[in-house]
Amino acid sequence: MKTDRQFKIAVLGSASVPEDSPEGRKAFALGQGIAEREGVILTGGCPGLPHAAVRGAQRAGGQTVAVSPAMNRAEHHERYGYPLDSRIILFTGMGAKGRNVILVRSADACIFVGGGMGTLNEFTIAFDELGSDCAIGVLLGTGGLTGELSRITQTVGRSSRSLFREDSNSGRLLDDVFHHLRKRDRQDRRF
Repeated sequence: MKTDRQFKIAVLGSASVPEDSPEGRKAFALGQGIAEREGVILTGGCPGLPHAAVRGAQRAGGQTVAVSPAMNRAEHHERYGYPLDSRIILFTGMGAKGRNVILVRSADACIFVGGGMGTLNEFTIAFDELGSDCAIGVLLGTGGLTGELSRITQTVGRSSRSLFREDSNSGRLLDDVFHHLRKRDRQDRRF
């Protein structure tokens, strides 16, 4: 059974890594892959790796949604210095950490690229709160905390309710994530 549902895939990672870096090119390919699979990309509206994914999705004709920490467009651009080119920008007025909760909870899947403390905050929200119908992906080889997230989950001593996948190849990672989301969606439609 084919689904007409568009899955919302949050791309979460470092805002400080340049988009033209090797990691930025991987994030661009990730965004392109999400759009090619007809997913909607969600980000925190920031520059860096998430914005590289936005550019990749836009190149492939995909939908992009930024969940901003700001109250309005001017604050988003002037105070935070964030780009304005996402197709839709949702203004939360909740600052970065408050915005993270809304961003993660709105996603069907969260994919992590690079990242530091802010990304770790997003990861812990996803790990604790996303359910079995959701997925968490880690694009390895993108620097920052991505190589440590599996170890962190093992240290905690429990697994996420969500599907958890790591891969250095964005295509394989997205195939696993979308397969899981479609499978769970088909199961949900039976009821």
